[in-house]
Amino acid sequence: MSFVSEKNNYESRLCPTLPRLATAIIELPDGVLMTASQSGRFNLPGGASQRGELRSQALLRHIREQTGLRINTMLYLFDHVTPHNAHKVYLAIAQGAPRLQEAGSRMTLITSPDTETDVHVESRAILRRYAKVRGEQGPKSEAVRAMLQLARYIAKVE
Repeated sequence: MSFVSEKNNYESRLCPTLPRLATAIIELPDGVLMTASQSGRFNLPGGASQRGELRSQALLRHIREQTGLRINTMLYLFDHVTPHNAHKVYLAIAQGAPRLQEAGSRMTLITSPDTETDVHVESRAILRRYAKVRGEQGPKSEAVRAMLQLARYIAKVE
């Protein structure tokens, strides 16, 4: 997998102290994967990059550390910036079965951003944007649908 520079004019205008996160949407047959600490709200998996690490590289590392999954394909979806974080959001196809890697952590699958599950407000907003992208017409939406077909195919083969 090759990586290209993720710096652009938009990102250079962000507040330098705003945490930059890589966030994954991993659709499994029964829903979108969410993770949480023992007492925290559920979030989409991902996390911050280390010094000198691209967010796409950080995402691969965080997914492996949090869920044990290996990401073999990912598609950049959009930037989601809030007053607290700057997310780069990716649709990821994962290989393997998710399993908790940290004691006390939790995992769940959700089928809607409006679920009753205690989902963090930023993750809920990202899921709403993702649902909108999935339903639209255009190259990005077609790429998302193609990725999801590939994910279903991989799940059948495994």
